[in-house]
Amino acid sequence: MGCPDLVGRTIDGKYRLTRELGRGGMGTVYLAVHLGTERPVAVKVISPQFMQRAEFVERFRREARAAGRLRHPNVVDVTDFGFSELSEGQVAYLVMEYLDGCTLGEILDEERNLPVSWTVDILEQVCSAVNEAHQQGIIHRDLKPDNIWLEPNRRGGYTVKVLDFGIAKLEDYSEEPRDIADLDNSHVLPTIESQAETTGVESKAHTIAGDGASTLVVEVPAAVDDPADKRLKTESIQLLPLESQQTAILATPAEEDAVQTRISDPDDDIPNPSMARSLVSSRSSAGLTRAGAVLGTPLYMSPEQCRGDILDARSDIYSLGVIAYQMLSGRTPFEGDYKVVMAGHKELPPPRLVAKGVRKKMRWAIESALSKDPEKRPQTALAFSDELRARTDGIFGLLRRSLVIYSEHLPKFLLITAIFQLPVIILTLLQITIGFLRVSNVFSGISANLLLAAVVLMVTVASALCAVFTVGTIVWLVVQYLIMPLRPVKLRPALREIRKNWKRLSLSGIAAAFVPFVSMVAVFGGVFLVVWGLLQIVSMVLGVELYAPIVGLVAASIGSLVSFFFMYASTMLVIPVAMIEGTHFVQSFRRSRQTTKRALATTIAAAMIMMLTPMILAGTVSTIVDLAGKGISPSAVSEPAPTDKPAENNISITASGDQSGVKYSIGRKQAIEINDDKMGAPDRLKRTLLESIFQIIWVPIQIIVLSFSAIIVALLYLKTRLAGGESMDDLLDRFDDDDRPKKKWQQRVRRRRLQSIRPQSEP
Repeated sequence: MGCPDLVGRTIDGKYRLTRELGRGGMGTVYLAVHLGTERPVAVKVISPQFMQRAEFVERFRREARAAGRLRHPNVVDVTDFGFSELSEGQVAYLVMEYLDGCTLGEILDEERNLPVSWTVDILEQVCSAVNEAHQQGIIHRDLKPDNIWLEPNRRGGYTVKVLDFGIAKLEDYSEEPRDIADLDNSHVLPTIESQAETTGVESKAHTIAGDGASTLVVEVPAAVDDPADKRLKTESIQLLPLESQQTAILATPAEEDAVQTRISDPDDDIPNPSMARSLVSSRSSAGLTRAGAVLGTPLYMSPEQCRGDILDARSDIYSLGVIAYQMLSGRTPFEGDYKVVMAGHKELPPPRLVAKGVRKKMRWAIESALSKDPEKRPQTALAFSDELRARTDGIFGLLRRSLVIYSEHLPKFLLITAIFQLPVIILTLLQITIGFLRVSNVFSGISANLLLAAVVLMVTVASALCAVFTVGTIVWLVVQYLIMPLRPVKLRPALREIRKNWKRLSLSGIAAAFVPFVSMVAVFGGVFLVVWGLLQIVSMVLGVELYAPIVGLVAASIGSLVSFFFMYASTMLVIPVAMIEGTHFVQSFRRSRQTTKRALATTIAAAMIMMLTPMILAGTVSTIVDLAGKGISPSAVSEPAPTDKPAENNISITASGDQSGVKYSIGRKQAIEINDDKMGAPDRLKRTLLESIFQIIWVPIQIIVLSFSAIIVALLYLKTRLAGGESMDDLLDRFDDDDRPKKKWQQRVRRRRLQSIRPQSEP
């Protein structure tokens, strides 16, 4: 007896059924109107014959409660369930929100594969929903594109909804392991015979090739009137209990299967692929867990599902990996007959993912989710989505996000950088003043040079310390902004954190700044001595001049540069680690090296950008200032070296490191002048003026560059954490633990967050 046609009827005095949306062997889904609010809802009505089994009724009650407690924006909202008396008998019903849109499966049917950005966005929302279910002890067990719904959000985008948590397995259900190692292929199964008697369909037992001792598969031909269509459709499979505690998997034809979980209007132009379910149980009532436990869809099943093992949350992670693989490549890892597919899931490595625009490390992340060993997969759904997000973008994505954040909070970033750069600004003005007093002969040459050298040293130290505090503060602001977007971005909490940790932060930051230079010097000396010594020995043995000093210098220079960039990249995250995680000097260095290895190429690229950008800008500004000075008085910048040839044939580039009068000239005649006694007073004044103009222009440029670089460092820190699958909960607690007053709405948000990350007991 099937489910009666209930269109026009009222269920439980509350829901008027207006249109049928989908029908299957277990019941029917209707579009209904809630009489109290006149709100459209989707009502799943279970067929009366299933209500005759007490174990099914109790299981339905428990699973409906489990689905109802899943309050998450990416889970289909279950608003009500109950039992209603009809003339045909008692029926059970489940009320869900009514959705517009389409399934991910329908999109993939037409698009085949999706861009990386769209894929990651959809999977992030799916993983958020799945993680919430896992936190509450609910395992979905049937994740696939047809169970992922995309609903338009009226803002040009979409909201992802995960369907069918109502039939998921509750983790706290007891389920005994099934040992079927001694299964006889010719064994006649009473359960299967009972099923055949119920459906009127003859069954034949077969064992999956290659694993005859693991899973018994029973093919049930479609019971249709048209004999031409007897191929087996394996949209879903069902785990049936055997009296001998063995496991059988029943592959049911789609047209014989359960109610389709379509809860939108079927009268559209989009084809509706089967989303079949089966909750048909055997006549055995051995337990609620085994009564009609849906195992999954073969294309997306984990190896442990295929073996009939007891499942945990990591089984859903595998299914998410299959979905990600399909969204990017246009195909599932294993295809063909369901026996071949299930054997592939259990035994074969997935084919290499080939898709345009997918970075190598993103491919590795998906492959890790498809590991046969659950221990080698990401351990949570959020860890998987975080790793995908971290592996999606390289250095260009990092720069793009940095620009977005920088433009959104530009005044705050410039203000905080300017505050910390005040000592540098004051010392720079003092340096300019001493330079003019020096050329005005107010101080003697030696006194002025010593005083100027002291000021330059102070500027160097102050610049390093101020840069450390600037980066630490901006890192704090950026991490807070991204981790807790509802909290206003304020400077005072960050400044208070700097004041509490300034000693540890300054020590870690200054050491991180000097380590690359120490490494460069050590490598230069070591490589030069080794290469020079080896070439000397070879020269003595062969009696050939090998120019050991020149080759040694070249090798040492290359080695020192490589060492400098590597060490600079390895220490880039010392400041954010010390600031956010509160670690000490040695721990910060170890942590920085550990995290940067996760995204080494992006880290090195960011390091080169952060180093080369100031150098290029400084060179550009210096060139413009020099050209302007030459336009006014060429002799004011550099005096041409004495030569017998015309001046236009003598190319000279002049640069001064400070007001000490040191001048480097590169041309046909190379010279280094330590003093400027030969330079006249007007020329010295002109040079001091040009250098002062350069310093005045460079200070605001330095503020802009430093603040932007700090944002890059903050995003790189978060990226490497996500790449390692690390939870962000400790960062949430880090920002929640400050002692500043919280507003009531912030307290409510915090309580809700804490509730969402703690497993809840079943009501």
